[in-house]
Amino acid sequence: MKTIIVAMDTNNAIGFNNDLPWGRALKDDLANFKKQTSGASIIMGRKTFESVGSKPLPQRENIVVSRTPTGVPGVLTAVSLESAYSLARYPIFIIGGGQIYAAALADADRLMVTMVDGEFPEATVYFPEINPVEWKEVSREYFSQDERNEYSFDIVVFERVA
Repeated sequence: MKTIIVAMDTNNAIGFNNDLPWGRALKDDLANFKKQTSGASIIMGRKTFESVGSKPLPQRENIVVSRTPTGVPGVLTAVSLESAYSLARYPIFIIGGGQIYAAALADADRLMVTMVDGEFPEATVYFPEINPVEWKEVSREYFSQDERNEYSFDIVVFERVA
């Protein structure tokens, strides 16, 4: 199973200056990301790898799609998304960025989307529209704005319609 895990605002914005448009303001979303991806293979592009500090995320098999090897111990490099899939030994989570998401959308079985209740007009990277003919919502969990989360958000899981 290939799962895309992504956080976006109400306009599908996912990135700004190689970071999330809202920064690290959603502690419960970051905790969910860690919980969901621990013990899995995570596939990301080079810019996303740089945004996490150019080091492997712990307790995960880290695979970077890039024409240039990272040279970082504990990080596998794949020249294409297809070769990244073949390297993966655990359940696959595609974690970004924009070009990787766009390419992986055709292959994904499931989407785990954090829908942030806010707009970030400075964003420069966007997630493709989720086509309701291709995807069915199967679960939704609401998180309110509080001391852990600067914005309210929903974590929504979609499965591909057969």
